[in-house]
Amino acid sequence: MEFFASLMKNHLFIMSLTVALGLLVGKIAVRGISLGISGALFVGLFLGARGYTVPNDYFTWNLMFFVVAVGLLAAEDTLRVLKLYGLKFLLLSVAVTGVGALTTLALGLLFSGSASPHMIAGTYTGALTSSPGLGAALEATKGNPDVTIGYSVAYPFGVIAVVLFVQLIPALFRIDVARERQKLAEERARTSAPNEVVRPQSAVFSLFSFVFCILGGTLLGKITLPLGSLGSIGLGTTGGALLFSLAAGSFERIGPFPLRMDKKVLSAIRAISLGFFLAIVGLNAGGGVVKAFLDHGVLLIAVGIGAALAAEMTGFFLGWYVWKINWILLAGAICGAMTSTPGLGAAIDATETDEVSAGYGAAYPVAIVCMVLFTTLLHAFFRS
Repeated sequence: MEFFASLMKNHLFIMSLTVALGLLVGKIAVRGISLGISGALFVGLFLGARGYTVPNDYFTWNLMFFVVAVGLLAAEDTLRVLKLYGLKFLLLSVAVTGVGALTTLALGLLFSGSASPHMIAGTYTGALTSSPGLGAALEATKGNPDVTIGYSVAYPFGVIAVVLFVQLIPALFRIDVARERQKLAEERARTSAPNEVVRPQSAVFSLFSFVFCILGGTLLGKITLPLGSLGSIGLGTTGGALLFSLAAGSFERIGPFPLRMDKKVLSAIRAISLGFFLAIVGLNAGGGVVKAFLDHGVLLIAVGIGAALAAEMTGFFLGWYVWKINWILLAGAICGAMTSTPGLGAAIDATETDEVSAGYGAAYPVAIVCMVLFTTLLHAFFRS
C-alpha cells in the first residue's frame, strides 16, 4: 500500500494513469456513441474529487503544445474558411456569447438571493470556459473573490457540456459525419484556384519552428488593447499561440525553417498534449465540483450548464439550419465561439479530422472580444 501511495504522489504517474484509464473509458460505446480521448477528462474529475491534483504549470505546458500543433495543422484551411464564411462566423460568435450572457442574466435574476450576484455572473465565464472573460470580470469587480468561485464551479461543467455536445449532436440530429467530411473535401477542391500550385503536404518536423511559434504566441498574448471604461482586452497565452501559429503556418517557410511541417508528427504532438491537457483539467477541477455541491448545491451548476447549453444550441441552429454550414466547420466554430479548447479537442476526435480547427480559428478572435464586453456588462448590471 505504501508503494502505491508513493506512486500516486508522483505527478507524472497520476497524469499518465489518468490518460490511460481515460482512453479505456473512451472506448466504451453506448449505441455507437463514445467519449474517445475525452474520457481522460472524466477520469480526471473522478480522481480529482478523491484529492489528487497536479501543479497548474503542467496544464499551461500541454495546452501550449496543443494549440500550436492545432494552429500549424489548420493554417491553410483557416484562410479558406474565412473567405467563405467570415461574416457568418463573426455573427455566430456574437450570437453564442450573447445568448450565454442573456441566459446567465435571466437565471441570475430568477435565483437572486440564493447566491452572490457576482458569483452567479462569474459562472458565465466558467460556462464558456473563458480565461479572458474571467480576467475582465475580476477587473470589473475589483477582484471580488465570488467571481472566481462562480468561474471555478461552472468551468468543469462548461467543459463537460461542450465535450458532450460535439459527441452527441450528430447522433441526436442524424448528421452523417463521414458524409460531411466528404462534402467539405469536395467544397475545398471546388473553391481552389484553377492554377493553384500544389504544394507538398508535409515537410520534415522542425523543433526550432515549433518553439518559434510558442515564443511568438506568448509575446502576442501579452499585447493588450485598451477599451476605455471597460478596461482592456488581450488574447492571453492560448489565443496568442493559436493565432500566431495560424498566421505562421500560412507561410511555407521562414528562411531555412519550415512552417508547413510533417502532419503526422504534428498530429502526434496534438494527440499526446490533448490527452494530458484534458486529464489535468479534470484532476484540478474534481475537488471544486465536490465543494460546489457542498457549498451551493446545484444552483451555480444549473446556471453554468444552462448558459453553456443555450449558447451551444443557438450556434448549432443558426449554423446548421439557417446558414447551412458544414458540420465539420460548424463544430469547430461553436467551440471557438465558446472559447473552449477542450471542446476543440473533442471535436477533432469526434469528427476524425483537423479541419475542425479551421472553424475554431475563424470564430475564436471575435468570441474573445465579445466575452470581455458581455462579462463587463453583466457585472455592471448586477452591481447596479
